Amino acid sequence: MRHGRARPKIRVAAVACAAALALGVGSGTATAAPDAPSPSVTAAEIVRSADAQLYNDAQNALVKGRYDSGFAALEAIATAAPDDANVAALQTFYANATADTDARLQHSARLRTLSPTLADAVDRAIAVIDEVATEEIDFAPVTDGPRTAIVVLGLGLNGDGSMAAELMERLRAAVSATELSPESPIIVTGGNPQNSVTEAEAMQQWLVDNGIAADRIHTESTANSTVQNAQLATALATEIGADMLVLATTPSHLRRAISDFEIAGADVIGAATTTPEDVPDLPALAPTSRLGMTVDATKILGIPRFY
Repeated sequence: MRHGRARPKIRVAAVACAAALALGVGSGTATAAPDAPSPSVTAAEIVRSADAQLYNDAQNALVKGRYDSGFAALEAIATAAPDDANVAALQTFYANATADTDARLQHSARLRTLSPTLADAVDRAIAVIDEVATEEIDFAPVTDGPRTAIVVLGLGLNGDGSMAAELMERLRAAVSATELSPESPIIVTGGNPQNSVTEAEAMQQWLVDNGIAADRIHTESTANSTVQNAQLATALATEIGADMLVLATTPSHLRRAISDFEIAGADVIGAATTTPEDVPDLPALAPTSRLGMTVDATKILGIPRFY
């Protein structure tokens, strides 16, 4: 587990290729000559119209781990639309998820000819996934006061807006971390309102009721997934001047959460636990057990879920 070391960001890379990603193609997108009027139908739209169902079928299969049918659909699109960088990116990601090193290197090389920026982002995301899946997680990280934020990830509320025991356990772990680092801000992230109460609002109130100063708590009340927790809480941490994060979440969720946050540009230096004796045993994830991390990575990079 890192201790505040600088990490390259990929958010800029993702933004830089957003226009291409929005159309679902890489460097092969058609553009009009400088003096010619813009075409009413782009090459990307034609490709999308012809192969959208194949792309959607591929994504539906891959996110559920049905690799044979997913890879077959991607290969068909790659043949029909060889300039589609999203397809090459998905082939690269899921070849890694199936531990097919030769295929991953082949698809990565093709992706680099289509979109070097996206290729860089995919390569870094895969490196993060592979590292986080196997590394030892630090439950006693060296924090740096206000530069280290403690982030509590939300969990679905009960119908009346109350919190489940699992979410309160995450909050107790965060409180323990705040006692060890009394100048660190706390970020609570989660939307999904029940009875007009969001996860973040319920967590904020619990923390105040349990002795945490209200001005120390920063709320992000719109995220509805771990991916959005990572993206929005990372941005909020930057706004408040924190450049290192300690995560408080359920142990079984921790590796995926760390991967999402780091791919979103955060520097996660450790995790929170209630006491040193409560450190969980987190086995490494085999290459073929990283599907959730892979699916989340494609979302963070902005690769379209559907055409």
